[in-house]
Amino acid sequence: MRKKKWGDRYDGRRVLKGDPTNIIMPYLMKNRSDAQVFFDAEVDITKIDDIIKEKRKQGIDIGVLDYMLAALTRTISQYPRINRFIAGRRLYARDEIRVSMVVKKRLSLDTEETAVKFRFKPEITVGEVNEQIRSEIAENKGTDASNGMDKVVGVLNHLPRPLFSIVINFLTWLDFHGHLPKFIHEVSPFHTSVFLTNMGSIGADPIYHHIYDWGTTSLFIAMGNRKKYNVIDKEGKIKEKKVMKLRFVADERIADGYYLSKSLKYFTTLFLSPEVLDVAPQSVVEDDQV
Repeated sequence: MRKKKWGDRYDGRRVLKGDPTNIIMPYLMKNRSDAQVFFDAEVDITKIDDIIKEKRKQGIDIGVLDYMLAALTRTISQYPRINRFIAGRRLYARDEIRVSMVVKKRLSLDTEETAVKFRFKPEITVGEVNEQIRSEIAENKGTDASNGMDKVVGVLNHLPRPLFSIVINFLTWLDFHGHLPKFIHEVSPFHTSVFLTNMGSIGADPIYHHIYDWGTTSLFIAMGNRKKYNVIDKEGKIKEKKVMKLRFVADERIADGYYLSKSLKYFTTLFLSPEVLDVAPQSVVEDDQV
C-alpha cells in the first residue's frame, strides 16, 4: 500500500497517471448509471464440482460460492484496475478488496434480507474464503440477527420523509467530497469492489443488475443456475459439462475495454484450474497508475 497523499480519499488513492480520457469521462458521464456496460460470461464448473464432492467426502463444507469469491479476489489481486471507483468526478484506486452480497435470513418469501460485506486479503486462498464467509454469514442469518446496515436503516426509517431526504442528500454530498463518516462507509454494502448476487441459490437465471449511483460500486455480478451439457471431447467421446451463466454490469469509466476483457478472461480461466486457488498468488499487482 502506497502512502496517502493530498487528493486521496480515506477509502482510495487518486489515479493520476492514466489515460487523459479518465479525467474527462466522469464529467461527460456523471453517474454510474450513465456509464454502465453489460456483458455475459459462461464458466465451466465441471472441475470445481468434482473437487467440491471430494472435499465434502473429507468433511469440508465448501461450495461454488467459495470458489466464486476466491476467483474474484484473485482476479482483483492481478488486475487491480477493476478495483477502482469514481467519486466526486475523480478516479480512485480502492484500498481494499470488498465484496457485498445479499442473504436471506431464512429461505422463505416473507423473510427479510440483509446485506453482508466481506473484506478479503488479496492473497487469500479458497480455504480461507470458506472459513471467513461461513462465519460472517452465520452472524447475519436468523430473524433476530441485525448488522450495522440494518441498524442504520432502522434509525432512518423512523424519520419523517423530508428529514430522511435531507439526511440522504447530506450523506451523498459528504461522499462526493470524500468526507463520509467511516462508520457509514463500513456498514454500507454499496461502498464495495463488487456486488454479487447468487440468483442460482433461488433457482433462477442471472439478471443484468444496475450498479448503484449511491456508494462506489463499479461492478455488479449475477450468478445463475448450473446447467449440464453433453459435449464431445478431443478423443471423440461424449462428456458431461457443467456450466454457470454469469452476467456483469460494470462502470466503463474505471478502465479501458481491453483491460476489462483481459481481466474477464483471466477470471473465467481460474474455473478451469481451480487448484491454483488453494494456494496464495506468487505476487500481488499494484495499480501502477496511482
